[in-house]
Amino acid sequence: MNFYEAQDDARRRTKLLVFYFIVALIGVVLAIYAILGLYFMSQTVSYVDSSGARIVEQGEFWDLERFATIAILTTGVILAGNLFKSFQLSAGGEVVARDMGGRQVDPHTTDTDERKLMNVVEEMAIASGVPVPQVWVMDHEAGINAFAAGTEPGNAVIGVTRGCIQRLTRSELQGVIAHEFSHILNGDMKLNMRLIGWLFGIMMLSIIGRELLFHMQFVSMRRSRENNNGALIGLVAAIALLVVGAIGVFFARMIQAAISRQREYLADASAVQFTRDPAGIAGALKKIGGQEYGSEVKAGKAGEASHMFFADGGMFSYGFATHPPLDVRIKAIEGDWNGEFEGSVIPEVASSRREMQPDARMSGFAGGGALPQQSNVGREQWSQLGNSELNNVAVGAAVLDSLDRSWVDACHDREQAQALIFGLLLASDRKLRGKELKYLQKQMGEAAVELATQWYGELANEHSSQKIALIDLSIPALRRLSQPEYERFIKASQWLIASDGQVDIFEFMLQKVLESHLSAYFEGSRDARIRYHKLGQLNAELNVLISTMAGVGAADGEDLEAAYVSAAEDLAQHGVRLAGILPPDQCGLHLIEDVLEKLAESTPPMKRDVLHACGLAVMADGVLASREAELLRAAADAMGATIPPFVQQS
Repeated sequence: MNFYEAQDDARRRTKLLVFYFIVALIGVVLAIYAILGLYFMSQTVSYVDSSGARIVEQGEFWDLERFATIAILTTGVILAGNLFKSFQLSAGGEVVARDMGGRQVDPHTTDTDERKLMNVVEEMAIASGVPVPQVWVMDHEAGINAFAAGTEPGNAVIGVTRGCIQRLTRSELQGVIAHEFSHILNGDMKLNMRLIGWLFGIMMLSIIGRELLFHMQFVSMRRSRENNNGALIGLVAAIALLVVGAIGVFFARMIQAAISRQREYLADASAVQFTRDPAGIAGALKKIGGQEYGSEVKAGKAGEASHMFFADGGMFSYGFATHPPLDVRIKAIEGDWNGEFEGSVIPEVASSRREMQPDARMSGFAGGGALPQQSNVGREQWSQLGNSELNNVAVGAAVLDSLDRSWVDACHDREQAQALIFGLLLASDRKLRGKELKYLQKQMGEAAVELATQWYGELANEHSSQKIALIDLSIPALRRLSQPEYERFIKASQWLIASDGQVDIFEFMLQKVLESHLSAYFEGSRDARIRYHKLGQLNAELNVLISTMAGVGAADGEDLEAAYVSAAEDLAQHGVRLAGILPPDQCGLHLIEDVLEKLAESTPPMKRDVLHACGLAVMADGVLASREAELLRAAADAMGATIPPFVQQS
């Protein structure tokens, strides 16, 4: 399945989640009322009427006022729990990682297993065209498991158990991480975060009962009768809430299974295409089935996030498993599997760098070597935009290997990462650059000026794919800035972009990357509401965008017309009728921001179709030059979409 189609499917499943939630809410209310109704029906009431006769009446099961009270109170508790958890999760994947007992991996770690993990995650991120997510390790978990959490790529984290990085080979670890990246690209991660919030509300009664029972153990039963009765009432209430809450847990597990099981098959298939190595993810699944700890996760809050894990975390699921059986998943990957699992063997420590056979298309690359200055991209290849076949970890590995190791290490440092961005933004004109450096000295200090100048000298002539990779590698370090530091960094970056009174394509791209992936972390995730469902609703806006893109990719007037026509014909298949190429004063980078903001509120398949047309416009000659790649990356980030780096040997 195409990633954009998968995202649209995940969006539709959100509506299904709301339906399931309403059904579960009704079920919980009816179950609670049934229990209380049976209790009241078993009670008898006796009284003396006006004639002096004693009347005995049996309690009634149905009472409208009682039902309304129970419904309002239960719904209020569940919605309060949902709102609380959803607000908490808006901070991003870090919240889930901490709840799982995770520890953020130091980018400068000397631990061999953690270094191997960091390299794999960085390769995957570069190959996917997304910023590198934060990496967390659950040190006390011996089972083999992992998860991806976050509301969007800008605040995503990848979490793995200690058993995962100790017991898996590099190839197997790649399979697991590729599976988690597919959840990010498929839109599953966002859906899973919403699912945690909704399920927390449904399980609120059970959680309250569990907490109440926990605190009851500290209440002494050797007190006065009054206190003793109070403790007894509290104990009964706690048990009752646990019993009633079990109904909510039952519905929660049912929803988890209904939403997530099929998505796991899709993520497995995407991981195979991502790594080109079926044996990697299959080997990880075999070790889960054959080792002592399996995929068990013991964290106290693991049940809330059981649907997010790579494999079943061992939580009681009331018969509704959140993941398909291991043997079924392995058979889907390796049809000739003999049915034997692998034992728990910790592999020998291997190099933290590549252990893979390079993809044939990457044969021209070497570690620390230079990337080609342009890429030949055929229309057939570009038409596969969004397909997981294009996300090749070998490409990410090649780009990462092309970077000087000192550059990669610098991206992991907060001060160096800021200086790197400043260096990329410095003007080529010496006089203007001097003005910019004076501003930086005043705002950021002398050390920042020296580092920015150094970065300018080293990176000015590098290929755009390397610059984009360095930016993506720097995002985790920039996310570690304090709020005041972030605001100062953004202010300085914006000033450098505007210093010459105009915005070039690289500056436009960098601005969109920072806005998309840092603001989500520091300023909160802004979930774009879908307002546009047909591209025909945006005819005028798309004409501005395509006219601008064609102008970037064309060498002369003849090329300009051909580029525009190619994109216009492509969009015509989707109901768009462009009025004709616009003159320069009616298009340009300064005018497409509003267009991209509107496209951010369109469906994922619409974003894919627009990006496809933009690609045809900028590379009508079949060549994707640096500035064209930068503009496509900027458009994708501004829309809330992703594209892989189209780099390969010319």
